[in-house]
Amino acid sequence: MNIFIDTISNIAKIIIFNWNREIIDEIEWFVKWNESSTLIPKIDEILNNNSIKYNDLENLVVVNWPGSFTWIRTTVLAINSINYIINKNITAISYFDMFDKYPILKSSSKRDYFVMINKDSKIEIIENDILVNNIKELNINTVYWEVDSELFKEVKIVDKIDYLSIIKMINFSKEKQIQALYIKKPNIS
Repeated sequence: MNIFIDTISNIAKIIIFNWNREIIDEIEWFVKWNESSTLIPKIDEILNNNSIKYNDLENLVVVNWPGSFTWIRTTVLAINSINYIINKNITAISYFDMFDKYPILKSSSKRDYFVMINKDSKIEIIENDILVNNIKELNINTVYWEVDSELFKEVKIVDKIDYLSIIKMINFSKEKQIQALYIKKPNIS
């Protein structure tokens, strides 16, 4: 069995899938501001509901960036701790690897967004006002994922992630530990 964990999206998702890349079970919950108290219990819940033990897992796939410093740090710590005990394989993917249409926008803060305009572009951090103007200037009428509908009134927002397609395309790696990846430096006050 394999497990896929996305706590970067506002609606977190954990999926159990087999070697044929078929989804066995999945759970989701609103994760924002409660990632440290919910992640391990949610992993326990889905494993227990399917009579799966941690040692039955062969691959742990985790979305580990970009996102809030706390989300990333908590997820990486939990996954590395689990894998320290079960000694299996971890595969880390980017939030931007979960989409095949562009531009992809992900809220970075109240002031700006992570933006990937097309497949070959670099991920940028763009302030809200500048981004809204860029979208108008580029005549973009559809954007993908976590977008404030009040800020982007003029565009169609597609916020559905096709997790099955993602699972089918994952190239498992044999990492034993993952590092927290950040685009922005942590803002610790």
